[in-house]
Amino acid sequence: MKPSLDRTLKLLWLAIGALFLLFLVVGGLMVLGQVIGNAGAGSEAERVASGGEPPAEKEAVAVRYGMPDSILGTATRIVRVDGGPPQGRRASYESRYGGYGESETSVNVMFVDEAGVRLLLDRPGFIRDLSYPGAQAKDAPREWISYVVALDDTDRSGKLDAQDAMALYVTDLDGHNLRPVLSPPLRYRSHEAFGPGRILVYALEGTGDDETRLRQRAFLYDTRTNRLAPYAALDTAAERAGRILQR
Repeated sequence: MKPSLDRTLKLLWLAIGALFLLFLVVGGLMVLGQVIGNAGAGSEAERVASGGEPPAEKEAVAVRYGMPDSILGTATRIVRVDGGPPQGRRASYESRYGGYGESETSVNVMFVDEAGVRLLLDRPGFIRDLSYPGAQAKDAPREWISYVVALDDTDRSGKLDAQDAMALYVTDLDGHNLRPVLSPPLRYRSHEAFGPGRILVYALEGTGDDETRLRQRAFLYDTRTNRLAPYAALDTAAERAGRILQR
């Protein structure tokens, strides 16, 4: 009888130990759940007390694009991509630019050719002005496309728009070889075609936030050699006009 009693006592102690272990595990899980719940509630209470809004998920940006437009002298077609809803009865994504014009919504440009479709920009941007020789263009032939683009949120508004600092870029007529025309400390102001392979560019030179104190400069950019040269005659005449005002 004694061996049987010992075996029974061992089984009883094993059962008690198993129940005790199960109790510890269940209790630990309950405590952990309570800690996690309290942490979440504390964060939510802190957000509400501070008047904050719950974090919102980023929504996909709706883009609009029009029919491809011909680029004079090439087999490439160009498409303007807008980053917002169309405005007015004639949607902004319809082909109505005629090769030129400013926009408040353009975020990219597509090029269509035999190889397929490719984008101009691989990062967020705002294209204020796009200029290319369209099929209906009456201007003299030229060898480049120009873009006035904001790539950095310089006014810290949280978005790229016409209030940010603009830069001038050009590509070949097929959309390849994107390159900047100006580099710091020059700040883009305006530009105009100055023949088939040159662009007249106005810029401000210097640093500081007060642009009224910065000197305006004129440059000629050669799109074939990517060289920027001062237009000294124009600068000299402008300086002479300034001295006349000081008399």
